[in-house]
Amino acid sequence: MTTHERLRVAGAAAPPVDRLPAPRAPSDGDLDSRIRWKSPDAVVVEVAGEVDLCSVAQLAAVLDEHVRARPGVLRVDLGQVRFLGAAGIRVLLRAHRHAEAAGVHLVVDPGGSRAAVRALELLDRLQG
Repeated sequence: MTTHERLRVAGAAAPPVDRLPAPRAPSDGDLDSRIRWKSPDAVVVEVAGEVDLCSVAQLAAVLDEHVRARPGVLRVDLGQVRFLGAAGIRVLLRAHRHAEAAGVHLVVDPGGSRAAVRALELLDRLQG
């Protein structure tokens, strides 16, 4: 017997389906990253779009490639990110661990992205 059937048997009204939040549709890889600055000592990667489960593989590949090159500093500019999900945060944390092991200073800059600022603030609260 399902929950809705139990509610009908008990005489209770079914929960209003129209009030439930709509699930977030996958972005189909709506992510853009480009190198804004590159020198032997520093690389700045600018990320734009939505960083979610559908697009993190692309971001992970870009970050891994730059960490393997071992610049002194790798800066990830998230200023144009519209959405930063849990999968994106995991990729950034993984990149931080790999950068640390490679002797690369990783800087994650949320810029003016409200989505990135909120996600990184939440991460700070959870870690603190």
